[in-house]
Amino acid sequence: MSRRPDLAGRPFGIRVSIGGDVYVTQQDLNSVARYRLDDPAPSQAIVVGGDPGDVVFSRGGATAFVSNFYDGTVNVLDVAAGRSIKLLHVDPGNAYRLALSSDDSLLYVTSTSGRLYAVDVRGSTPTRSIQLGGALQGIALQPDAGSVVVSNTAGLAWRLDARTLDVLASRQVGAGAQDVAASPDGTRLFVAIESGTIRVLDATTLQTLESVVTTGLSPFGLAVTPDGAQLYVTSPTNGLVGVYDRAAGASIKLYPVGGVPRRIAFDASGATALISNEGNWVDVIR
Repeated sequence: MSRRPDLAGRPFGIRVSIGGDVYVTQQDLNSVARYRLDDPAPSQAIVVGGDPGDVVFSRGGATAFVSNFYDGTVNVLDVAAGRSIKLLHVDPGNAYRLALSSDDSLLYVTSTSGRLYAVDVRGSTPTRSIQLGGALQGIALQPDAGSVVVSNTAGLAWRLDARTLDVLASRQVGAGAQDVAASPDGTRLFVAIESGTIRVLDATTLQTLESVVTTGLSPFGLAVTPDGAQLYVTSPTNGLVGVYDRAAGASIKLYPVGGVPRRIAFDASGATALISNEGNWVDVIR
């Protein structure tokens, strides 16, 4: 394990493009730090909106989208130029979690007021939205199924048609639900529950199939390795990152990273995991 310490502003959202560009949101600086995965050169900052909380890349990595919580907007960034080229106006209150459709045409944006938006990225405002309720914290796409799954911190989860946002299924999955991730084969969903479990759901019905107990952790961030073999989970309350074997449902290793670990991203190969930390660094696990 190593650490990238040259960051500030309470890093929160993090993603790695297919080409190895790393973007990390800096909440207190209203900016995004950018650097290359294997380049020790200092990171550079791109100015965005108020309290940036999440970031996603287009499939080819040429464009990035950054949500601005306090502004209710999303900056569209040109990755090669390292600058914002467009501003999407989403919610009058806030814009939080992001997911991008597999064809890069629709951006899904959650809010803590309970509304989910679908934004055609060629425009500047949402094309449709739905009020679901609660603070929408988790979001995951199921491209093969044509659906998007969101959850709120009260413990409700919904599966919606990715185009129409019609509700296809809904279910209580557990209070304190945070991140949601989909298995690569699209058959399972994983939900981080702050009380100390990872819920494994049927991806179609949202029925709970299994609860993995994460002893000593309060799960917040959650991600599945690209090969589907492992689950990574962050525990901000005690500065831990846990790695779990998906087949066995057992812990492989606990990393005492310290600080306040938040989101998790993998490089394209899945060999490197990056964890943003509000202590002003990024932990790298290889």
